[in-house]
Amino acid sequence: MNNKIILITGVSSGIGFATADFYLQQGCKVIGLYHREKDGDFFREKYAQNFIGLQIDVTDFTKVDQIPEILKKHGINHVDGLVNNAGVALAGPLEYQKFSEIQSMLQVNVVAVIKMTQVILPLLKKAEQGRIVNISSVSGKNGTPFLGVYCASKHAIEGFSETLRRELNLYGMKVSIVGPGSVNTPIWNKGINVVANAFDSTEYKNSFAKFIAFVNAEIEHALPVEIVVQDIHHALTNAKPKFRYAPVPRKFQNWYLPKLFPLKIYDYLMCKTLGLNKNLTKNI
Repeated sequence: MNNKIILITGVSSGIGFATADFYLQQGCKVIGLYHREKDGDFFREKYAQNFIGLQIDVTDFTKVDQIPEILKKHGINHVDGLVNNAGVALAGPLEYQKFSEIQSMLQVNVVAVIKMTQVILPLLKKAEQGRIVNISSVSGKNGTPFLGVYCASKHAIEGFSETLRRELNLYGMKVSIVGPGSVNTPIWNKGINVVANAFDSTEYKNSFAKFIAFVNAEIEHALPVEIVVQDIHHALTNAKPKFRYAPVPRKFQNWYLPKLFPLKIYDYLMCKTLGLNKNLTKNI
């Protein structure tokens, strides 16, 4: 592994940080993208020889276009693996979410992933066998109230990845999706608890409070981030990687059980739990 070059977006914290640290420990060269200069300090100090930090906003597409030239100056002409990890999660009832926040989420979670993939693909094609891992979510397969735009963004990543996998089969390139459930990272505190009271003046006040409580309860059962890193590693290195990995805590309850219910029943149960049923006697 120590001759591999891996590019990872969003290495400031969470899955991106843990994945970068894992590969640097393996002796790989890691190209890490982050927002603030200080976010790269840990890696620069601990792995000075193998870490190339790029302070680039993934939605600044002019700078993203410059990445191949920047890497060329570092003597890098190919990339073995791309991990599209950077993402944001902002919760709220769709009716009342700021449209600027909706646009921002889609830019980071979808458009930036497509752009980064386009820019890095020529470098991946120069590798012996380039690999792409796109970080999705359990929300890429389900629709959860108050996570509408986040769910939409992850559904988009699922479709994009499916198409990309088939197109890049022309080069023998592997594309995998890693779609975690609750993971012990800061993303939910950043995007959900900060808006816990933001909709108290709307008719969704009580339901949103129940949603926040549900999320916090799920966080208590969150998977260690290392489990997700192992799935990413399998996708990047195994001769026969899975098309999709689903590291989900309490997997039967959170992954398999929803697939067994008819949608009408599952909708009823979810809406009842969150207090979203207008008339409980007529919604069955």
